[in-house]
Amino acid sequence: MKEGKPLVQYLDHARPDSYTASVPTYVLYGEDRTGAIFGFFHIESLQVRTVPNKWRVGLHRHPDFDQLLILSSGRCTFEHDSQKTTVEAGSCVFTPANVVHQFSYEPGATGTIISVSSDFAAGLISLEGTAITVMLRLGAQRIVTLNSEEAIATIRDLTKLMFEKFSSRHPYRRDMLGCLFRALLLELGAALDAPNYGGSRTMNTASLFWRYRDVVQATIGAIGFSDKPRLQSNTVEAFAARLSTTPYALNVACQNICGCSARVLIHTAMLEQATRLLLYTTLPMKEISFLLGYSNGSHFTRFFKQRRGTTPETFRSNLGVVSG
Repeated sequence: MKEGKPLVQYLDHARPDSYTASVPTYVLYGEDRTGAIFGFFHIESLQVRTVPNKWRVGLHRHPDFDQLLILSSGRCTFEHDSQKTTVEAGSCVFTPANVVHQFSYEPGATGTIISVSSDFAAGLISLEGTAITVMLRLGAQRIVTLNSEEAIATIRDLTKLMFEKFSSRHPYRRDMLGCLFRALLLELGAALDAPNYGGSRTMNTASLFWRYRDVVQATIGAIGFSDKPRLQSNTVEAFAARLSTTPYALNVACQNICGCSARVLIHTAMLEQATRLLLYTTLPMKEISFLLGYSNGSHFTRFFKQRRGTTPETFRSNLGVVSG
C-alpha cells in the first residue's frame, strides 16, 4: 500500500439518495474494489496498514473474502457489525465476508492478516471436509484463544512458511499455500470445542455446501450496499435451481457439514444483512423489508423479532445509525 493513499472511499450507488451510510468497500484496506475477486489468497503483517494509520483500521467491509487476524503480541479492540470485543495476544479473530468491521490496536502490537476468497477455501478439501467445517465454526465463534505454547509455536511456524511461499516464485506456490493454510485451519480447529455433527462427508458434499454458502452470501450480502436488485426469492428451491441441484441435496450437504438445514443458512444471512442495513444505513424500514424480499413489512418485523427479540424499529432506535 502506498504511503499517503486516501483511506476513505464512499460507496457508489445507483440511486442518488442520502439513505446509505458511507461504509467503504475495499479489496484490502484502503485499496479500491473495482470488481469481484476470485482465487484470492493474501498474507501480510498487520503493521503494514496499522502503522501508517496510527494503529487503527477504520470501518469497512470486504464482499469477496474472509479474513483471519493472528495476534502475536499486544491487544486489539474490534467491532463486527457494531459488536465490540477486546482480545489479547495468542488469539485469532475471524472476520467473515460482508461483515462491517474496524480494528484498533495497542501501539507496537504484532500479528498476521490472512485474506482468503471462498473459492480458494473451497479447494481445501480434507478428510471428511474438516477444513471447511473449521471455517464455518470460525465464522460462528469469531475468536479462537490459543491456550498452549505448542499451538502458538505451531501457528507461528505455519505463518512464517506462508510468508516465505507467498513471496516466492515456486512453481507450485498456490498449492503449497493451500496446504499450509489448511494446516493452519486444522490447528485452529483443534483449539475449538469440536462438535460432532455426524453424517458422511465426501468431497462432493463439501464442494456443494461451499458453493451454496458462497451464492447465499454473495446474493444476500450485496443487498442495500450495491446497485443489485432486491432479493427475488429466499427459498431453498430457488438457490438449488441456481446451483443445478435439488433442495434435498442441499439439506444433506448442510446437515453433514454444519449440522443445520439449508434454510437456516438463508435465514442467518438475511438476519445479518438486515442488521447491517439497520445499523449502517438510514433506509426506511419499508424499503429494507422490500429489499430483503418481503412484500409485507409485518412479515419482516416478525422475522426480525423472532430472532433478535426486538422489532427492527426498536433495534435501530436503541443502537443509533452509523452515519460515517
